[in-house]
Amino acid sequence: MQEVQGIYPFLEQKREIVITTHQKPDGDAMGSSLALFHFLNALGHHVTVISPTNWANFLDWMPGCDKVIDFEKNREPAKDTINKADIIFCLDFNIMHRTKNMEQLLLDAQCIKVLIDHHQQPQEEAFSYGISDVAKSSTCEMVYDFIMQSAHADKLNLDMAACIYTGLMTDTGSFRFPSTTASVHRAVAHLKDLGLDHCAVHDNIYDHLSEGRLRFIGNALLNRLEVLYEYNTALMVIPKRDLIRYEIKTGDTEGLVNFLLTIEGMKLGALLIDRDEERKWSFRSKGDFDVNIFARTYFEGGGHKNAAGGRSSESLENNVRKFKTVLEKYENQLQ
Repeated sequence: MQEVQGIYPFLEQKREIVITTHQKPDGDAMGSSLALFHFLNALGHHVTVISPTNWANFLDWMPGCDKVIDFEKNREPAKDTINKADIIFCLDFNIMHRTKNMEQLLLDAQCIKVLIDHHQQPQEEAFSYGISDVAKSSTCEMVYDFIMQSAHADKLNLDMAACIYTGLMTDTGSFRFPSTTASVHRAVAHLKDLGLDHCAVHDNIYDHLSEGRLRFIGNALLNRLEVLYEYNTALMVIPKRDLIRYEIKTGDTEGLVNFLLTIEGMKLGALLIDRDEERKWSFRSKGDFDVNIFARTYFEGGGHKNAAGGRSSESLENNVRKFKTVLEKYENQLQ
């Protein structure tokens, strides 16, 4: 994989470009994809954003979101678009299997593939050009850098700004995580100078909860939370019946894991959700406990040092049993 700056000369002529991201895209994935979409459109390219799956409805307000193609609902036209692409930008994922049913299609595509991502251990051999920087707060910060370091930084506009700010805000936990560097604040200041209404972005993301989602969160905190004080760990386990009872949709469990580390003394928070096809883990940590390694070692996952995810085809009960058994190995590290 060559340095991402090598792609700039290819953008001086009109291209057929596809932008994609990981399945169930979050604020950073959709924000970075749409910011790049608007930038490349401004350069005169024909650009299509394809999401591997559906996404949370609280992202629908984002400029350009109505033009995003859901691969699972539109497979044939999406395949045709990918096969005709000159360049495919892959944002906010480090390995192709995170695109679910698009994986083999992307691997087989005979075009230039560009990675922009901030997760550990990227699948470098799958990409022609790219950048993987775990020190960056978000892929949106990296897309901002990509725009500003190009010869067309003057194209940055309010649509791009709103999309970029979405990822900066959500992936930094509203600017409270350690990844919130001075460069993040400088980027935000620049976006504000352009006229960004940051209050509107926050309102669209965080202040449009359904009654069902709010009741679901209350039930989870009251009835599904277990605090393992001997390990300074909080565990929340969500059975499938809760998702059905409260009519939980894509994105409605977003941010739930972050509640766990608000308990005084907790160093590890773990959320387990019983999905249709598999059990999904989300891990958060404080300090030196590396949940990326933890997730990769035991739960087929990975991510960042203090934020990672995992999966398992085992039952909910077996996952909980395994988690508690594994914790015993880390007792000293977590105390």
